[in-house]
Amino acid sequence: MREPMSPPAAVTVITVVRNGAATIASAVESVLAQSHPPLEHVIVDGGSTDGTLEILHGFGDRVRWISEPDRGLYDAMNKGLSLIRDPDRYVIFLNADDSFHAPDAIAHALALSDREDFLYGRLERLDEEFGDRDVIGGPVAARDLLFGMRAHHQTILARKRVFDTIGGFRIEYRIAADYDWVVRAFQSREITRRFVPVVVTTMRRGGVSERGYLAGIAERRRIVRAAYSRADQLRFLVYSVYGDYGRWGLLHVLRSLGLLPLARRLKRSIGAPSRA
Repeated sequence: MREPMSPPAAVTVITVVRNGAATIASAVESVLAQSHPPLEHVIVDGGSTDGTLEILHGFGDRVRWISEPDRGLYDAMNKGLSLIRDPDRYVIFLNADDSFHAPDAIAHALALSDREDFLYGRLERLDEEFGDRDVIGGPVAARDLLFGMRAHHQTILARKRVFDTIGGFRIEYRIAADYDWVVRAFQSREITRRFVPVVVTTMRRGGVSERGYLAGIAERRRIVRAAYSRADQLRFLVYSVYGDYGRWGLLHVLRSLGLLPLARRLKRSIGAPSRA
């Protein structure tokens, strides 16, 4: 006798926003377009004054949202998590200026999984200034995270019990709390993980992590010091000189010369992993 099929996994999309009137509608519409049936959208607004709340009102009961002051991005993300009770429900964070890559992005990612606790996929990066886009992401191990964020939170579907097990986002980090959380998730032996080769989200370049790139390196250094061995800390420092500070300097030179789009296209044409 054939066993009955288990019901589709429930998913909550959490979006944190403050004064995001220019992009919040497209983010919400990309969630509403998802083909995965048991899906809800929770929006945590930090007290917007630019018309964001009026836009959210326009979606009626198709989204659930709250609006109140917070202590920053990661405090707001934790507030969103506090609204979810079911430990088996998957959670994914979609930034207010990002969108899901395709209507079946979530359904496709879940279809390629075996109900693991933590799924992560691929990320499309869109630079509207230059009309440039690329895709990054692949299988990683905990040590790979020494060299930067290799599993991006916009592509991660994690069950609520993962957050219950390892904790939420540490708000003492202003830029790299998602990096800290991902490191903890990869180092935990209690969490099952799987990479799914699906482009989950399209991210607009120029967010908080890019604007505060140097401050983010300093926070990552603190996180590595707390989470990794001394040998790995040394590997991080050596890489950081060239891979972080060197990259930052090169990007500024290429941008000032107007050569950044050309450099990105050249990198893709030779098949090099894109980090620029």
